[in-house]
Amino acid sequence: MSEQEVKSVIPLESNPEVFGGFAKSLGLHDAWTFQDIYSLVDPDLLAFVPRPVKAVILLFPLSEESEKELTEKPEAEAVLQDPSNSTNKNYPIWFKQTVRNACGLYALLHSLSNNQDLLTEDSILKQFLTSNPVPHGKYSNNEALDNFIVSISEIYHERSLQGDTAAPPAENEVELHFITFVEKDGVLYELDGRNSSGAKPLGKTVAAESNGEPDLLNEPLLKERFEWYHNNASESMKLQFSLLGLGPSLN
Repeated sequence: MSEQEVKSVIPLESNPEVFGGFAKSLGLHDAWTFQDIYSLVDPDLLAFVPRPVKAVILLFPLSEESEKELTEKPEAEAVLQDPSNSTNKNYPIWFKQTVRNACGLYALLHSLSNNQDLLTEDSILKQFLTSNPVPHGKYSNNEALDNFIVSISEIYHERSLQGDTAAPPAENEVELHFITFVEKDGVLYELDGRNSSGAKPLGKTVAAESNGEPDLLNEPLLKERFEWYHNNASESMKLQFSLLGLGPSLN
């Protein structure tokens, strides 16, 4: 990034209005938005979430185990790289996080970039992705991406100040982190901008096995990953989790 760019930003609040408004600014169609997900297992609470859910953003407290896992390859990796497996054609788009405290921004970019059919044709994100095609499903640190991050930094700043709670200073170290889950070619992926290996495959989806429409809230692998993060959080931080789903708008 340029020397003039501030490399630390105010963290986004896990708030569907904040993420939804930011997404609209980047080009998300009015028929889609972000909604709170209050449970992955309670049928009554799941009934309130418009379906299908195309991406899920998880906010979780960092732990020793979650940090350690960033350097480990998942077991699903070997299965998905097996030449006999023809299901996985391409990895999803993944952005390396280069701006501190901007994990919310990267989680949003991961959600929208891997669901480009939900973007308006004249949107700034769609134009960027069209002008900068992604080789092998990954963006390296290049000038085009750096310039794009700079270009949307003012939108990010506006949204970071619109939550329900006071935002911490940009220079503060935060204990919470955003990641994204998306489906690509029948495989569920976990996208963390801090994971230098890029998109992390978790395994084949139930929808792929049944030839059904992808809906992440139907995926046992998503529930398993949430439980893993929750189980590895300290007792004092277990109430700090939140989930946002990208799905149809009720308006």
